[in-house]
Amino acid sequence: MFNSPSPPRPASSVPKAPLPGSVPQPRRDSIPHETVPDWNNIGLFTAGIAFGAILGAAAALLWAPASGSETRHRIGQRVRGRRDHDDVWDELARELERAATESEADEEEEEILDALKT
Repeated sequence: MFNSPSPPRPASSVPKAPLPGSVPQPRRDSIPHETVPDWNNIGLFTAGIAFGAILGAAAALLWAPASGSETRHRIGQRVRGRRDHDDVWDELARELERAATESEADEEEEEILDALKT
């Protein structure tokens, strides 16, 4: 073709592809190669993690269901081991006691009014 001094190679000298499903193995006489970390990709991944954390924190602050002081109170209770449901039951007990005292006071007031009417 191009006046090359070497004769054309036969088709059998072309390296063959590994069979489908087989994994090429390193030669026994080859020296194991050292892997070098790709610092650009590692830095990009780390920056993505940091950006995601900042974005998540900002979203959490913007769409928080409670005020800051209430949220800190709830977090403090959970850290100390108390649960919110304990407070709910305590609050319910206080509300029931208040309702019972109001009911007793209303009954006494009605008895006084009935006594005054007669």
